Amino acid sequence: MKKNKIFSLLAAASLLITVPSCTNLDERVFDKLPAETFGSTDVEVNALVGTCYNTLKRLTGDEFNTSEASGSCMIHPTRIGGDWYDGGQYEQLFMHTYSSQTQALRNSWNHAMEAIGTCNANIKVVEASTMADAAQKAAEIRGIRAYWYYLLCDFFGNVPMVIDYDDKELPTNSTRQQVFDFIISELNSIIPSLPESTHDNYGKFTKGAGYTLLAKMYLNAEAWGVSASNAYNEVIKNCENVYQGDYILEPIWKDNFKVDNETSKEAIFSAQYKNTDTSLTRNQHFRTLGYVDNKALNIKASAWNGYCAQPDYVRLFADDDPRKEGSFLMGIMYDLTVTPPVPLLTEKGNYIMDHSIEVYPLDGTEYDNCEWRAVNQHDGARMGKWDYEVGLSSAMENDYHIFRLADVYLMEAEAILRGGSGNSHPAEWFVNQVRDRAYPGHSYSSVTLDEVQLERRLELAWEITSRQDDIRFGCYDKDMWSMFRANVSHEVDPTTGFPKSIDGNKYNWNRPKDEYLKLFPIPLTAWQTNPNLVQNPGYPAFN
Repeated sequence: MKKNKIFSLLAAASLLITVPSCTNLDERVFDKLPAETFGSTDVEVNALVGTCYNTLKRLTGDEFNTSEASGSCMIHPTRIGGDWYDGGQYEQLFMHTYSSQTQALRNSWNHAMEAIGTCNANIKVVEASTMADAAQKAAEIRGIRAYWYYLLCDFFGNVPMVIDYDDKELPTNSTRQQVFDFIISELNSIIPSLPESTHDNYGKFTKGAGYTLLAKMYLNAEAWGVSASNAYNEVIKNCENVYQGDYILEPIWKDNFKVDNETSKEAIFSAQYKNTDTSLTRNQHFRTLGYVDNKALNIKASAWNGYCAQPDYVRLFADDDPRKEGSFLMGIMYDLTVTPPVPLLTEKGNYIMDHSIEVYPLDGTEYDNCEWRAVNQHDGARMGKWDYEVGLSSAMENDYHIFRLADVYLMEAEAILRGGSGNSHPAEWFVNQVRDRAYPGHSYSSVTLDEVQLERRLELAWEITSRQDDIRFGCYDKDMWSMFRANVSHEVDPTTGFPKSIDGNKYNWNRPKDEYLKLFPIPLTAWQTNPNLVQNPGYPAFN
């Protein structure tokens, strides 16, 4: 099927804003609204712009999994009995054995391409409309499209560029340099037309979002192997432009992650969610919380007991740094449905539901003839950064702040230390603004790149930065689950469920160092749809 035809059908689905996302690409969905006339009124044009913003709600799904599990922040351990093995897809992300058939990569590719198709179709309608702010609306959609291309450039590098909705040719890969150059050019072109950087424009792709994305592009240019003149100076220039907007570091760090966090003045660009969402929901509570944790958190949802933090990542946090407790759900879970509350027990083994920092891979539970082994149900610190609303059911209300000011401060500090100039303050000033806000009394007198990297990990845990940062700081081959190498007794304490014995360093295993792994393989299904695509170097060629 022609790529533009796929995009056409996906965009047609977006016209029906009450219809779930299209899964049958051959199904026509013009039966409720006439596609050839939709977009002729201001209300309809705004609806089209809204469908483009809604694509961002995908980010807390497989895009999150792809970044955090292949980086140093998160793991999806296989729980004893086989839960979360799922054909080894999560093992592949952690062990860097991913292939063109790894599910999270395929979904990340598809989500980005579908979003770009929706943007391409709706840009043309908006540009042709007579509404007074048509140029601004079109610029916003182009900004959203640029963001999705940024993710593709980061994850896959050499991707097809589809800009014109009416282009009927199946494209081959553009080089990473070409994709990079397009994004830079596109952002510089649209910034003058974008909404102003004020809180009244919360959630929109504003000038502040454009400057932040430019800074991210230039910050990663060297690590991506692309040519960019004065890249670190450009990072600093664009960060300084962000500061001209109506942004502040929220005085209370945790306010960025509360249920009604749309009030945050630190947020620069956000994916917006509601607890009434029925499609494209934020459902990370299902994926990280234990089966019985709902009784400890006063929520309705019975979760799936999935991902947790890589243990050594959690240990980076000082015990008195509020961001430790604010980022991770740890410790014994108590049943609040009874009086007095009692410790909850796991469904398998009847052990105390104690979310310890450590995750113990049990000897004798190996998968795929390698080091990947099952762990007990209660192991691991869970994602606790975004507050869980009392009564939470199927959809989280908390918005995900794609860009926030703390990240911009840390980007500028890093650019200064990498040789950039034009900054308004020294590097330690920017780092200390972030650090003192969350962890007062622990500022640095001077900083190196090591302190910047640490502060990024402390500040931005779970925020889809792990993989990208690890590549840029040269540690993508370094996981943070040292216990993965140990021989852990399958015999456990009958009460706590923790192993009775541990033989450290049994497995001489490390993530592979191959440079090509810094780009993900292009999914097989993408090539099957478009045989003009060429696989990234290092992976088996399509045939």
